[in-house]
Amino acid sequence: MNLMVRIKPIVPWLRLARLHRPADLGLLWLLGLWGIWLGSDGKPAPSAVILLLLALLLLRAFAWLVHDLAIARLTHPQHTLLQMLRALPKSLRILAAAELALALPLLLLLGWPTLLIALSAAALGAAFLALRRSTFLGELLLALAFASATLAGFTATGTLPGKTAWLIYTAAVLWIGAALTQYAALHLQQHARLGIKSITMLFGSADRWLVALLQLFALAALWLAGQQEKLGVFMHIALAVGAALGLYQQYLMASAGDQGYRRAWLNNLWLGLALFCGIAFSYLCRCAA
Repeated sequence: MNLMVRIKPIVPWLRLARLHRPADLGLLWLLGLWGIWLGSDGKPAPSAVILLLLALLLLRAFAWLVHDLAIARLTHPQHTLLQMLRALPKSLRILAAAELALALPLLLLLGWPTLLIALSAAALGAAFLALRRSTFLGELLLALAFASATLAGFTATGTLPGKTAWLIYTAAVLWIGAALTQYAALHLQQHARLGIKSITMLFGSADRWLVALLQLFALAALWLAGQQEKLGVFMHIALAVGAALGLYQQYLMASAGDQGYRRAWLNNLWLGLALFCGIAFSYLCRCAA
């Protein structure tokens, strides 16, 4: 009871930072872990891992605040952006400033290439929010921004992205694009009400076949990266598990309506974790040999 009383005052702050719905944070962290494990040949510095995960946590929380402001702008178009910024609650302004003030030093500690990748991802995210009403392919911009976590993982090790990094980035864009298609399907009514376009609207009932195609190409890019790094049998097992989970997601989307799409979206956490285990175990066994 004492613990609950102590936690209660911080609950609104956790909700503002979307920490009560951490599924997308899990995906972001997994992408960062893919990159940092591959960039360090399976031996990342613990400090680099912690700094990267904290930076991704703060940037993701700040991105949600910007997203909420963009949605409010669509809901109340009669208000200017400056008016809306002035009307923000004090708690929201404090939280946004704190997140940026903490994230920037962390990114600088990870190196200027990581900071540049974060700024590029922010620009892509801003373009996504600005173009949501004018293009059905906004999720592509968001996938490009989201997948930048893999490149940040590579640069956090002190190396610039090479061939493997760009293969992993390509796989991440395709996989996250599939996940965002599932997520957009869950918000069709809200998007239609706000005049927002999405790739799910473009493909209609064929959206699950788009998901299958994107996941298939993502697994192919990961296979090429595994061949490039000679990851061996554990990566092959992880890819087989990933393919099986992709088929399971197809089953969920085909048979259970919105609830099925929600479960398929959340299932991506298991898919990403399986692929990370394939990468990590490959290097672990190589070190033990």
